[in-house]
Amino acid sequence: MKHFIIGLLLAALLPAQALAHPKLAVVSYWGQRIENFERIPDHAIALINPNSGILASDSITAPVDNLGIYKSVFRHAQKHDLRLYGYVPTGYFNHACVEEGKCQTWERIEAQVKTYFNTMPGLTGIFFDETAPADYSCDAYAAEYQKLRDLVAKYRPSGKIIFNVGMPDVCAVKAVKSGEMIVLFENDGAHYVNDYAKIKAATDLAHQNGVQVWHIVNNVPTRALFNTALKAADIYAPDYFYVIDVSGDWQAGFDTYGDLPSYWKSEVKALSGQ
Repeated sequence: MKHFIIGLLLAALLPAQALAHPKLAVVSYWGQRIENFERIPDHAIALINPNSGILASDSITAPVDNLGIYKSVFRHAQKHDLRLYGYVPTGYFNHACVEEGKCQTWERIEAQVKTYFNTMPGLTGIFFDETAPADYSCDAYAAEYQKLRDLVAKYRPSGKIIFNVGMPDVCAVKAVKSGEMIVLFENDGAHYVNDYAKIKAATDLAHQNGVQVWHIVNNVPTRALFNTALKAADIYAPDYFYVIDVSGDWQAGFDTYGDLPSYWKSEVKALSGQ
């Protein structure tokens, strides 16, 4: 908790006038537990993620069963201007195999994109996860992002794209095009208030290039600490923001984005004016 004191110090740097908070974008890895979509306020962004994508685990052609339950989600989205993106894992630039959290073949990535757009015409676009290279190379971003971009254009020329790089990486920012969105932070609250220089520089560069920015903060256990994270966000000025109270270490068994945070009403009020 002591790390959040830095967030309070950062908040002291804010101008005297009130700043507009970022808008709400929700990491909704809810599978087929769809009731929470009706709790998302108007004009927000959310993700559709039936099964680490839309395909059955053992197939590159067949979608998961029971997709019909999402019809009510899309009816709600149309009524409330809720923009929905289909979740597609991309394997951290490793396309030699299919293994969750490690690698994804181009064949499976394309099949995910195609199936989303064919099955869910109401989607706004695709949320590409795992879009930072495990074997880091600044030069690798441009070609990788262009291939992903081409897949969306092939099946939905008007489809929007969100790249989740998960860290404030200037190389990734330079590979994203104007009109697209990039997740430049997905980590815990302590890192969010401590990594000021990198987060601010990457966010500012993205905005200079006409790119929208989303920050995702996990492991923020209380409403008071949510307020501290929000003060830091007011300084960084991402376009979209989401905070959750569960640890981001999903490999240790935490269901990080499996439900709404305990302070959900406060988050909605802060980020949507309700």
